[in-house]
Amino acid sequence: VEITYNGSLTAPSAAGSYPVQATIQDANYRGTVSGTLVIGKANASLVPGSLSATYDGQQKTASATTTPANLGVTFEYDGSPTAPIQAGSYAVTAAINDANYQGTASGTMVIAKAVATLNLTDLNQTYDGFAILAGATTSPSGLNVVLTYNGSASAPTQAGTYSVTGTIQDNNYQGTTSGSLVVAKAAANVTLGNLSAAIVTGK
Repeated sequence: VEITYNGSLTAPSAAGSYPVQATIQDANYRGTVSGTLVIGKANASLVPGSLSATYDGQQKTASATTTPANLGVTFEYDGSPTAPIQAGSYAVTAAINDANYQGTASGTMVIAKAVATLNLTDLNQTYDGFAILAGATTSPSGLNVVLTYNGSASAPTQAGTYSVTGTIQDNNYQGTTSGSLVVAKAAANVTLGNLSAAIVTGK
């Protein structure tokens, strides 16, 4: 019997589907038959890596180790092929992309918030009858900061010393610092009166 694969006498080695034809080669007999030879992909080992990162404004891509080594791998992050930038947790699915091997694996990529610099300002003020607010600057600039005064979100109105805590509230940055807000007493004018008097003699 002579067997051909896709018209070739050479048997295939790669995964795939191949038309096969077998023909009897005999002085007294003849016959032929055809079919399909299916070579399935072999299972390969796949281990995702690079799943921890810190926000820096750049895309964070996962990596993978395969056995056999150096097989192509495609990734999805929360179902999207686009690698994430923002801080957060993302479900990662990895799939081997190879002509002869198959395999999948999953994991979670965690992009941590970056640490930003936070400084408190305007910590020395004078009583004026209104709420006394401390200030804050951040690097990078313009981040939202929540301030508390002795544990309260309400700024003080009275003279005194208050413990101030500043906390960055941002999707990609974190940071906290503390200090003391000193509200000095305001100066008031004092005017003395009744400084003149007459001596009254008795009758």
